[in-house]
Amino acid sequence: MSDPIAEPIAAVPYVIIDRDGDHHLVGSRCAKCGATLLGRRVACAACGANDSVTQVRLSDKGRIRTCTVVHRSYPGVPVPFIAAVIDIDGGGVVRGTLRGPIPSDPVAEVGRPVRICVEDTGQRDALGRAFYSQVFRPLEAAA
Repeated sequence: MSDPIAEPIAAVPYVIIDRDGDHHLVGSRCAKCGATLLGRRVACAACGANDSVTQVRLSDKGRIRTCTVVHRSYPGVPVPFIAAVIDIDGGGVVRGTLRGPIPSDPVAEVGRPVRICVEDTGQRDALGRAFYSQVFRPLEAAA
């Protein structure tokens, strides 16, 4: 990806886009209380410590905390889709889209293991660069 116009852009600040294709989520971990939070932080939101927070790479696995089927969205966003909240293995929580078939009972999806993937959103900026963000895939279908 030597062409800067072809380089993808992270749609959110906690998505890291690596040149070698090793895209992932980043978080912060507090050495004082052990909390792990999504995104880079200068202080711990759990205990308030401002001298013990370090940046960490977050796991690419998690479990569905909750989800719902979205039937109405912004113009240009295809519906229906599944909006989900994921508890990341090792700490942290992230929201995004669960890929795959629309479930007849979204409540039955709670607790299901997922892989957290960073993928092209299909959106482009004025220079044609792709925006990348997190999506979730059922673990058995993520390979």
